[in-house]
Amino acid sequence: MRYLCTLALVLMLASCASREVHVPLQTQTNSIDQSFLDLQGGWRVRVVTPILKSGGYRLQSLESGGRNLGDFRVGPDFVGYENDYYSVVKSGSGVHVEFRAAEAVKDGKTSRQPRPLVALFSLPVQMGYVRLIYLVRVSDADHNMAIVGAEDPETLASLTRLVQTNPEEGCRREMHSDCWWVPAGIAVRPEERTIVNGKKEWRPVLAQHS
Repeated sequence: MRYLCTLALVLMLASCASREVHVPLQTQTNSIDQSFLDLQGGWRVRVVTPILKSGGYRLQSLESGGRNLGDFRVGPDFVGYENDYYSVVKSGSGVHVEFRAAEAVKDGKTSRQPRPLVALFSLPVQMGYVRLIYLVRVSDADHNMAIVGAEDPETLASLTRLVQTNPEEGCRREMHSDCWWVPAGIAVRPEERTIVNGKKEWRPVLAQHS
């Protein structure tokens, strides 16, 4: 989860015209952090996707020169990034997630896009309970985030335990639930409207520890 938050901040600040950005970097630990977050009506989800010449989404050239405060440099493979916005709409006792807008940022210029670069929220309408599961591990080969949906809270809880205890086999489609991994390199950030200094702003929502 720390990597995703850092990556999102890097992509918000970086552009092709500026190959160096300054962001705080937390010290890496060897622990496994298992967290989750249930999407709530009234929130939005911001998805930040790198646009790379080589394809894929993982910035292999993301490097830091410091331990606690890094000077991140983005190599020539980096073209830009895309922001995709989804609304989380309350529906009965659950929610459904609707695509709202997409914008690509290249060479410091922003352009609207008709559809998301990577469609991450294509849940069947009956799956009204949507959860983000964070699995942060030492190995870069492991997945970092799964999106799960279920028809009821009990199924959602059961699927969450299965994904957390057996990530390689637990994330799969079933009759009353669905699960898929967010591709490595893509940052998914749930946000809610809060009032800051008398003004409404979108602020990140923190995950819950399981």
